[in-house]
Parts: sequence; structure tokens; C-alpha cells
Amino acid sequence: MRVETVTTAEGFAALRDGWDDLACHAHPRSVFLRYDWFAAAWHWRQHDAELRIHVARNGDAIAAILPLIRLRGSGRSRRICTLLTVPDTQCCDMIADAGSAIAASEAIARHLAARRDWDVIILDYLPAHSMIVQHFPAQLQAIHVRAVIEERGRNLYIPLESNWTAYWATRSRSVKKAANLAANRLQRTGTTRVERLGPGVTSDADFERALAAAISISARSWKQATGNSLDRPGPGSFIRALSAAARRHGWLSLWLIYLDDKPVAMEYQLIHAGNVHALRSDFDASLDHVSPGSFLFRHLIERLFDGGHTQYLMGPGDNAYKLRWSTEGHSLHRLTGYNRTPAGRIAHWLDRRAKPLLRALRDHLYGNKAEDRARDVKTLTGSGR
Repeated sequence: MRVETVTTAEGFAALRDGWDDLACHAHPRSVFLRYDWFAAAWHWRQHDAELRIHVARNGDAIAAILPLIRLRGSGRSRRICTLLTVPDTQCCDMIADAGSAIAASEAIARHLAARRDWDVIILDYLPAHSMIVQHFPAQLQAIHVRAVIEERGRNLYIPLESNWTAYWATRSRSVKKAANLAANRLQRTGTTRVERLGPGVTSDADFERALAAAISISARSWKQATGNSLDRPGPGSFIRALSAAARRHGWLSLWLIYLDDKPVAMEYQLIHAGNVHALRSDFDASLDHVSPGSFLFRHLIERLFDGGHTQYLMGPGDNAYKLRWSTEGHSLHRLTGYNRTPAGRIAHWLDRRAKPLLRALRDHLYGNKAEDRARDVKTLTGSGR
């Protein structure tokens, strides 16, 4: 087993066929392991990172791929490598042949430990069953690279194998009331129309029109202030590259709602292996008071129950609005590894020793101050008598 590191766009592109051959045999299969997903993500991340894709080979055959990037940025005290992800990523992993996973992860771990061009490695969006979670911590620890696994919330989902009537009956009165209010407010504002593009064959004109509408909605959303709206260079390049690939593979599902023929809310989805992945939902922030996003969400969920799908995955994070619709979720994890470089050793001491001690001290002092304030209030009000 030998390992090579790919650092150029040309080398990355040359991996396409071998990459997808591995991804198509992965269990469970995931659109987030396919070459075209990572290629689209690189359209975004090339603005702030460098490729560090580690490829394990048995002879000429690819046995495993660990798709890393190294973050750029002046003034960093530590050189950080992460998986090639974007904010829309729902899960990630090493792409590997199951029969070679242990040997490949050991070879890649040793390859990483021998390199001195990184200090901290952060592998995020890892399902509990992922190959990285199963194999990498022990492999890294065995060669004296400190590694820590932490839970990082869940990817909440709505099961779609029953029917809408049965599911809707399980929702709370407050959820139903909010959905009805959103529908009434929007319909009083103007004429509404819901459109869905894909999956399936669409004309070039319809594809371009719908994608332009989605990007324009994102530009008018609250995400404009975060730098992640789809009119920005990185996210815009990502969504265009992903949409072209998703349309070609039959993954693309794009929902739009129009108010008096103006696009005001959208949800961008990928459909793969029976799963509906909601990558992002945006709405025109000037219409927050009439909740077009809530109206669209309620509408599309009902429609998805008739589509023969297995799950509707809402994306990482136990957000309150998601928990109103489902409490079921797939747990996600993060692996943080610290290289044996001086900066890596310092980073481990800071992250795992100094910061926890400082947090404990802060909590202790804050707790004492809170108790003192409570005693003072009781003394002043006489409630302590």
C-alpha cells in the first residue's frame, strides 16, 4: 500500500473514475462521497484553501481517498487541514474499498504523521458508522498522533415511508397553527405559485431560469450578511458546478415559490439513493413578516411523501425549527488530530489542557459571583429573613 498526495486541480480531476468507482460501492451510498460533490466544493474552497488529497493505492488501483484541504490565511499560529467540505455538506468520510479500509487508513495515517506541513487536522461531518470514526483514532494513536473524537450534533430527518396524513397527525397544534397562519398571510399578500424543477429531464432554458431565480432569492436573504449567499463568488461557483452535475446525474430538485410572479423563496435539494437532502432554504428577507419559506416548507414536505423516498434530511444542527418537524436524526462526529510538530503539540496543550482549565475557572468564578448577587438581593429585599 502506497500513499500519494494530490495538490493540483489536474491531479484531482484525474481521480474522477476511480473515485466514483469507490463511492458507488460504499455502504451506505451517499451523494456526499461522489467526485462531483467534492469537485463542486472545490470551486468554493479554492478561494481560501489548498488541495491535500491523500490517495492510497494497491498497485495502480485506488484503495482509499482522504479528501483534505489545507486552510490558507496569514497570521495563523497553526496550520490546519480539514476535509473538503462547505457549509452545505451533510456528511463526509474517507472514500474506501471496504476490504482495504483498515490497511488503507493505517497507510494514510502513517503518511500524514510523516508530513510536517500541517499541525492540526479537523475531520468534520462524520457519521457514527463512518470509516474515519471506526478506524482513524486508533491508527493515529498507535503512531503517537493525539486524536480526539467528539459528538457534533445530528442530521435531523423526517421519515417518508408512511404517508402525509399519518405524519401530519403527529405534529403539534402549534406547528399546524403556524403553518396555517403562514399560508393565510402569504395568500393575502398576493397570488402564489409553487414550481419544482427536477429530478428528471429539463430544458436548458428552464434550468437556467430556475437557477437564476434561486440565486436571486439567496442574494435577498439574511445569508447575504454571512458571506454565504449564492451571489458571492465562492458559493456561486459551487452552486453552478453542483447544479450542472446534479442535473446530469438526475439528483437535482429545486423548489421555488412565486408571489405575483416574483420568486420569493426556494429550497435546493439533492435526491440520491432514496434520500432527499435539503442543502439550503432561502427567502426574501423583506418578506419575513409573511413567512414565504415556512409556506414552501410545509407544501414540499407534503409533496415528498408521494415521491417514493425514504428520508428527508434537513442538514446538521439540532435547530429549534427543525425539532418542531422531527426529533429523529443521524449523529455526527468530529475527529481532531494533533501532529508531532511544535505547533501541533502547543495546539494540543492549549485546546485540551489550558482552555478546559480556564473554562472551569471562569464557571467557578461566575458561579460564586452569581451566589453573591443572590445573597445581596435577599439582604436588600429582606427575603433572606
